[in-house]
Amino acid sequence: MPKASQAFIDALNEALSEEMASTIQYLWHHIMARGLASAAIADMFKELSMAEMRHGYSIAERIDLLGGVPTTAIGPIKVGGDLRKMLKDDLQAEVESIAIYRRLVKQAEQEDDPVTRRMLEDILKETEGHARDLEAILEE
Repeated sequence: MPKASQAFIDALNEALSEEMASTIQYLWHHIMARGLASAAIADMFKELSMAEMRHGYSIAERIDLLGGVPTTAIGPIKVGGDLRKMLKDDLQAEVESIAIYRRLVKQAEQEDDPVTRRMLEDILKETEGHARDLEAILEE
């Protein structure tokens, strides 16, 4: 059974906390979306919420496997405002997550944990895609 340093478990728990916050933030944005473009964007918010939930589940499962205890702490959540504000808040959360995952990939290498590194790289790739999609909508 692989073991990880407490610093790495703590860093993974930080990512887990952010994923849980993003799950809730996107879900609330899905529910609260209003305006001309709201139907398509609300559907996107719902899909992104489910993607964030999958990320959180993967991280929690990995923390447990590595001998840690997955956190129940939820990061900061921004809700409300018009669609543009929601999109900007979501983009900011994705940008912050990208920085977290880039740091975690390096930590996984230092921990000599290629399985966790690959999982984090997959999440990073999806997160970068989310940010790109949000940027594209905001630039319309």
